[in-house]
Amino acid sequence: MNVHHNLRRRPARRLLLLGLSLVGLLVCVFAGIAHYRKASWGDPWQPIGWLLSMLFLLAAFTASPRELAGRFKSLAKPKTAFFLFWILFFVISHLWHFRTAPWNGDALFDESGWDLWYLKSYVIGHSYQPAWFHAPISRETLFHYYVLGFFKLFGFNILAYQAALFVIWLTTYGFTLLLVDLFFESYVVTSVTAVIFNFLPFAFIYTFAGYRYPMAVALAVVSLYFLRVGFKTASPLCLSLGGIAAGLCLASSISGKQYLLALVVAAPLYAVIYWRSLTRSATWRSLALVIYGFVAAATPIVLYIVFNREAYTLYESGFVHAFWEAARATPFPTGIKQYTKQLYDCFFTVPGPRFFISDTLPIPLPYYWLLVPGFVIALWQKRFEIVLLAIIPVIGAFVATAYDNRLLLAIPFWTILMAFTFAGVVRLRPWPGVQILLCAMAGLILITGLGPSVRYIYSKTKSPFSIRYYAQEEVAVSRFLKHVVAGQQHPGPPRLENDEFNRIPRIPDPPYDTLICPGEAYSIIHLFLHDYDDAKVLSFCGGTPVIVMTQQDVWSHNKRAIVDYVPKGKDLKLIWESGPTTGRILEMLRPLRDLATEESISFSFGGRVRTFYVLNIPNKNIRQFQERVKVLPATPVQGTPGAPAPSLGSLPEGVTAMFKGGRGTGKGEFDSPTGIAVDPNGNVLVADTGNGRIEKFSPDGTFVTSIGQFEAPNGIAIDRAGNIYVAEIGSKHRVQKLGPDGTFIAKWAPGLYGPRRIAIGPDNSVYVVDSGDNRIVKLSPDGQVLASWGSEGSGDGQFKGLSSVAVDPTTNKVYVADPMNSRIQVFDSSGKFLTKWAFPEWGQPLGFEDLAIDSQKGRLYASSAYMNIILVFDLQGNRIGTLAPTPPDKLEGPSALALTNRKLYVLNSAGTRVSVIDL
Repeated sequence: MNVHHNLRRRPARRLLLLGLSLVGLLVCVFAGIAHYRKASWGDPWQPIGWLLSMLFLLAAFTASPRELAGRFKSLAKPKTAFFLFWILFFVISHLWHFRTAPWNGDALFDESGWDLWYLKSYVIGHSYQPAWFHAPISRETLFHYYVLGFFKLFGFNILAYQAALFVIWLTTYGFTLLLVDLFFESYVVTSVTAVIFNFLPFAFIYTFAGYRYPMAVALAVVSLYFLRVGFKTASPLCLSLGGIAAGLCLASSISGKQYLLALVVAAPLYAVIYWRSLTRSATWRSLALVIYGFVAAATPIVLYIVFNREAYTLYESGFVHAFWEAARATPFPTGIKQYTKQLYDCFFTVPGPRFFISDTLPIPLPYYWLLVPGFVIALWQKRFEIVLLAIIPVIGAFVATAYDNRLLLAIPFWTILMAFTFAGVVRLRPWPGVQILLCAMAGLILITGLGPSVRYIYSKTKSPFSIRYYAQEEVAVSRFLKHVVAGQQHPGPPRLENDEFNRIPRIPDPPYDTLICPGEAYSIIHLFLHDYDDAKVLSFCGGTPVIVMTQQDVWSHNKRAIVDYVPKGKDLKLIWESGPTTGRILEMLRPLRDLATEESISFSFGGRVRTFYVLNIPNKNIRQFQERVKVLPATPVQGTPGAPAPSLGSLPEGVTAMFKGGRGTGKGEFDSPTGIAVDPNGNVLVADTGNGRIEKFSPDGTFVTSIGQFEAPNGIAIDRAGNIYVAEIGSKHRVQKLGPDGTFIAKWAPGLYGPRRIAIGPDNSVYVVDSGDNRIVKLSPDGQVLASWGSEGSGDGQFKGLSSVAVDPTTNKVYVADPMNSRIQVFDSSGKFLTKWAFPEWGQPLGFEDLAIDSQKGRLYASSAYMNIILVFDLQGNRIGTLAPTPPDKLEGPSALALTNRKLYVLNSAGTRVSVIDL
């Protein structure tokens, strides 16, 4: 039976339904155009036309009730029981030790937090749109509408979200087995594939991590299965389903484009090999059905791309542009060496650049003995789409700097390629001796890879805290603080609740407003507080957790939020999560406690007590409290007022107040400045963080111009050609490169989380302090990651609140300020630890201590805002003395340093001015 024969059955009904499908598609197109042109009538009709076009298409080829009943009866056979067994096996194995696993309903991945916040901000309560721009990426909404269905059924909570993710991976698993059965019709091969896929750590760990990407994986496998069945059996329904699933795959995430690319490349290869079939009209009718199904499903996302092309391509084009520039570097392949290293590390290094499985490999090494032969056999058998889908995601990850989350699409196709190897062994029946030998070898390889994989998965399920990116503690903090914001001043221990992402029902509005400064929670606390105006509540810390901020940043955000707060007849509750950074800030507010009452609240989770300091300000005292906060110093300097800085000996110097600057938003004024640099012409550039700009001054201190529009510029550095490098924090977490005149050149965000200071090496390498991840990232001048090192801790090569990096241009040694560990660490240019110097004067760091190196005189200068001095060392770590100018040139919160032409430029954060010291 062919497609033509199938189409001839019940022609009148089919033609009517196909016509209605076409009408629905046209309605979707015109309504979509109206929607993007701001005509409100298009808002409801775009999704209605879209859904009807697909439903009518499927209805045109759906069997009659009698035929459907017969087909359901035909499912009562051993093969159905076989597949049900493996589905049940998947469910039981993934729920085993569920209560003690990291995915126990008490954790979220940070990116999942943003996806769910996005669902509440852009999807719920808004007209349908297949994607919304959420800088720097257009997030497709198909996944969010899918998750919304689970929330409506089971409540807005983490467990419902994980159920939705579980169904996605179960679908991927089931259709992968169906594809293997379709290819080989072997219970043995399908069973082996089921075991490999189920216990592949990469797939297992990601089952509950979830965000948009896994949906594309499921839709790709579903589409490929139905396309294979449709062309094999000439089924119009399967062909339509295959095309629709392909269109939805495009609409689901970036990975969907990789699936379409594989189909587009495979199609002409099949056309060349099976060219005779192109002469048959049935083949063209089959292709037409697939293409129409794809168009019907993909029309909304295509319309979005047409009207928002720049926003849709912004994220990917940045990676492609950076890779292209690296590939053009001469001599080739010098520019892409770091890309190659990153890809190698992702696949073969432990620990490697992987989010959830940094301590194991995406593909266990023994499995390559199955994967590589399967690759060859699949090519030999002309299964081009399987081969392409196994390698295209790898190529995409290579271009976009390889991380494990960019390889998800390849997982089912890697396992299918291994199935080709087992199928080849099973079919060697004419040579039983060879078959037995190869079966034994394949079984040994399987056991060698499977055993460690099962042990690894089991080890991770024994502790909820075994995988860092399943953020258990951040969820607990968010649940707890949500109840405080809602009006329960002393809530019980945090726990899973039915609608925990929504406003708590049946609780009256609290008699107070709340401002919160969380320690670590980021996207997750934004999600939990969404219905309570998360932007306002978390403005107390600029919407960012303390862990990625300096003490100066925290204080600046605290002060601004208090001063800008508009009283509305309620009391005001200020909450800080306890920690060394916030603890010192609280000392700044001690003189104001006559206007407020203080208390602490806490809860215990995972054997750790989380404590929060609370300041309750009655409504009648708010105005007076604000006025007194307004006149507090801009820099949180502790110590006894008027007490002299500790004497470490003095050095001769001449100091002048180069220019005052002053606090404000006008030309030449600052708001919480954090970085300074001097260009080759002697012009001074200051990162005016609070005002989101770089201010440029002439060598004599005259204001020249403001550069750029940044969210929160922090570190700043200038290379020998005068190019400007700016580290941005806030929500951007990136580095921007500007020309000497301030024109934009490029921007990079290679997995940074809280980038701060920047230093330029003698080869123009760019060293970035990535404070959130406690590491140093070394970039090439075009933004490629050359090396990274560091983690949180107090061991050699570890950091705790690192604040600055400097490079000796003569020796290429890298010096890193590690103030919370009271030391400076020294590395070679590739990150190898060399030595460390004790620095007890950093016993109370403020988080923005800076370094500058004079290689000619062999000196290192280190700022200490706590003591209002600059300490001087030789390059062997011996302290030489201190720079401590006396009034009126006394330093006030010295933070950022810049050294050039025997002059040391000092940014006084407290005095909002720049001093220059002649050395």
